[in-house]
Amino acid sequence: MSDPENHFIGTLEGEEARLLRGLVRRVTVNVDQIVVDQGAPVREVYFPIDAQFANLVRYPDGSAIETAVIGNEGLTGLAPFMGDRACAWEIVCRAGGEAYVASAAALRTLAADRPRLMVRLLSLTDLYQSQAAIAAACNALHSAPERIARWILTASDLSPNETLFFRQEELARLIGARRSTVSEAASQLKRRKVIAYGRGVIRITDRAGLEASACACYGMLKPRLNAVHGLEMAGNVGSQT
Repeated sequence: MSDPENHFIGTLEGEEARLLRGLVRRVTVNVDQIVVDQGAPVREVYFPIDAQFANLVRYPDGSAIETAVIGNEGLTGLAPFMGDRACAWEIVCRAGGEAYVASAAALRTLAADRPRLMVRLLSLTDLYQSQAAIAAACNALHSAPERIARWILTASDLSPNETLFFRQEELARLIGARRSTVSEAASQLKRRKVIAYGRGVIRITDRAGLEASACACYGMLKPRLNAVHGLEMAGNVGSQT
């Protein structure tokens, strides 16, 4: 099995690959490490290798909702980074590990000079906007077990690891529910024998069964992730929307 790599960086070719690799350094990130504060400018962007990040919207009353998960398909803070705007959400490490990090200003300058790199970034923007839009609709329409199954599948797609780490409070933030609701929903999935779950560690034991337990939102988002992982599919995905 090959060592994990950030897909965005690993699939760049030619001069773009050489120039981007010259901008990044490899770092270790820890669970709950905040890399961008809500309302702050994006000074650095992270390209996860085996770490994962989450976009977290915090409210004045102390509540918070996670709206997206970022894994080894891409990079953090893409929309505010590209627009050179303050970030409307907090970006926090949800699964510790390795990542590359680059200066946002340097990457923005490079992308402006390299059209092929800009096209790749715009493709990721489509994926992340789709993820956020589908998550909003999903939270309004679908049951807790369906939503948890979708998030587990999505996190698995964005990780090189066979095991996933989800604390109950994070799952509650992802689906906008109480921890007691999450506990019961996760127990339902365990009883169906589609996941093994304990002490915050999740392992998918029956992927087909888990996909059958998830809502339709997973199937709606998956082709866009496939398009990012294999850009030759991008035209086909676009024709479906």
